[in-house]
Amino acid sequence: MVDPTRVHIDAALSNLSIQYKNAAFIAELVAPVLPVTKKSDKYFVYGKEAFKLPKTSRRPGGEANEVHLNVSQDNYACERHDLSDIITDEVRKNADPPLNPEADSTEFLTDLILLDLENEIAAAMTAAASYTNSNTTTLSGTSQWSDYANSTPLTNIKTAKASVRKLIGREANTLILGGDVADTLALHPDIKDLRKYTDPNVLTATGLPPRILGLKVLDGKATKNVAYEGLTESMSYVWGKHAIVAYIPERVGVKTLAAWITIRQIGFRQTKKWREEKREGDMIEVDDCYVVKEVADQCAYLIASAIA
Repeated sequence: MVDPTRVHIDAALSNLSIQYKNAAFIAELVAPVLPVTKKSDKYFVYGKEAFKLPKTSRRPGGEANEVHLNVSQDNYACERHDLSDIITDEVRKNADPPLNPEADSTEFLTDLILLDLENEIAAAMTAAASYTNSNTTTLSGTSQWSDYANSTPLTNIKTAKASVRKLIGREANTLILGGDVADTLALHPDIKDLRKYTDPNVLTATGLPPRILGLKVLDGKATKNVAYEGLTESMSYVWGKHAIVAYIPERVGVKTLAAWITIRQIGFRQTKKWREEKREGDMIEVDDCYVVKEVADQCAYLIASAIA
């Protein structure tokens, strides 16, 4: 007989998990979510024939030049990402306000799930090997934005915008900055000059204008502990010392372009709760099911090692 306490999905806690998000996370902003019904499937990929200059002239009595649209297929396979925690009866009985063991555990588990997603997307988008169209550059020495006397961040960003435009025929709309990069760029003379003409009430938390050269600024301030378990913690920014100029669509759907997307099976994230009588407690488990998929790296331009 199936134990009914082992098959319950807690709607209230799932709702909390879906709504909860660390303010520092930007993963689902830079790799928009595409909800899907099936865990794995195929999708169509249109070619770039629309950019091929055709021969349109036609002689009297002749026929129109025939052109063809190339449509290929790709596939995806969502993976499960689960974490669990136990709330013992002893903890529940002894918890004082404002502690709420179930909500606290759900938020804790959700935060770790989201941190893992953030790290996966950041690792993909900040790796030069992910870019196949020469839409990446690595700064060094005096060209790095931490050299306030010699570097030219606005020129670098302008170059990146032009590269994206040339590759996809659309204007980039987002500037993604690692935490250290955002802090450094905010004090750069070129940016301080821009800030003179910006309403201080709309500056980002770092002090950057909300838009730079028409690009929406996203500060990647999420941090992670990179030390091995048991050793002294060593904190670093998930997005590293890089900057990315990208075209990011408002939503993902048919005939939309995006560098990376997050394909998530409908119904996730969810929170399960069940009783473990032998352990005298209730288990809380947060489940997610997704895959981070590179769709069109031409939509993004990586400025690696933007600062020293």
